[in-house]
Amino acid sequence: MKAKVSATVNPERLAKAKALTGCDNVSEVLDRGLAALIEMEQERLHAAGYERQPQGEDTIEAVDSEVWSDLPWDEE
Repeated sequence: MKAKVSATVNPERLAKAKALTGCDNVSEVLDRGLAALIEMEQERLHAAGYERQPQGEDTIEAVDSEVWSDLPWDEE
């Protein structure tokens, strides 16, 4: 399901995004941008988990579940 939104965007940034992606459809450009932002933030959170408790050979089987409990796992 999609939601219709109204947004104000920087026209130069939108033009650059359209050129880079080859998309003329603003909705597709915004959808790709949101998908990239979500992936980037999930990777950042994942990396932060490793920083809090680095994983080595001795912790692979015994990771503290609290390290991962705040990550936004995709439940799809």
